[in-house]
Amino acid sequence: MLNRMQRIGFIFTIFIFFGVDLIFIPTDAAAGDEQPELVFYNWTAYVGTGIIEAFEKSRNCKVRQAFYQSSDERDEKIMRNGGKGYDIIVVDGNDVSPYVRRGWIVPMGIGKVPNLVQMDEKWIKAWPDTETYAVPYLWGTLGIIYRSDLIDEEIVSWKQFYQPKEAWRGKIMLVDIHRIGIGMALKALGHSLNSEDPKAIDAAIALLKKQKPYVQIYGYLKTDADSGIVSGETWMGQTWSGDALLLQKRNPAIRYVIPEEGGQISPDYMVVSAHAKHPALAYDFVNYLSEASNSARAARELAFGCPNAQGRKLLPKDMIENKVIYPSRKAMKNSEFTKEIPPRMKKKMVEAWSQLKN
Repeated sequence: MLNRMQRIGFIFTIFIFFGVDLIFIPTDAAAGDEQPELVFYNWTAYVGTGIIEAFEKSRNCKVRQAFYQSSDERDEKIMRNGGKGYDIIVVDGNDVSPYVRRGWIVPMGIGKVPNLVQMDEKWIKAWPDTETYAVPYLWGTLGIIYRSDLIDEEIVSWKQFYQPKEAWRGKIMLVDIHRIGIGMALKALGHSLNSEDPKAIDAAIALLKKQKPYVQIYGYLKTDADSGIVSGETWMGQTWSGDALLLQKRNPAIRYVIPEEGGQISPDYMVVSAHAKHPALAYDFVNYLSEASNSARAARELAFGCPNAQGRKLLPKDMIENKVIYPSRKAMKNSEFTKEIPPRMKKKMVEAWSQLKN
């Protein structure tokens, strides 16, 4: 989840895709291909070192990676191509059902991905269609990242984030995803991030409008040495746990916290495209990434949670005990998965978010 730059101008079309049913038929590649190629659509640098190269060598194939910088960018490209162009896609759990409705992905299951049996049931059944159509990849949380040497108090609540001090004016970053920006404002006001109450949503939007003068950018934090949170240009923001730990290595004054109201639980899943040219090889690739050793390697290197129960046994003790990667029961209890909401509520949020940024 690196360098997630904001994307605008297409969110109304993205809204439309959530309510349309289309069915596509998978195609297979020509039998004469000497070295079949898979296209893996993923976040930038979101795979363990050497894993893809080892798969290519063992299967005599090529895996070409294509990258997106935000989930909205991913959905836009797939929508424009009618679901074509990719073999394996990494998606948010909440996007699996819309992808199913559009006919963009095909069923998985233990028969096609035997290593699915190693995954924790809570991730497999987190959304209605994840059990049938998706395989857990990695998971993390979304909370608040801040500079403890620049912010003059300990951050413990979303209220501090959405009602900032005057000294923090122009120093705050919000993730450019309407369900997160509005959802965490809802939590600051004591509601669920999945609230469908129009009055609660209006109150959250009003809170965001009051916060706007203090916002530096609606976007994503880079995780390299040029990141604003590393340099001190940005003092506080929203980000994911794994990204926060990578940034903390660059500046020890960086802190990450799941606020007392809870954050967002963010598992990623692998799905196979309905237009995969080599579907059997695509399933094999998903199964390979899901092997305990490969799952553990990705979790260890990227500092995210491992959904593979066998793989988790291979992780070092200090990682298992790290509360950023594996939060306390209380923090997890107060945090939520993002769930689908009625189209009218989604439209309301999308429009409000677009107006807020512009």
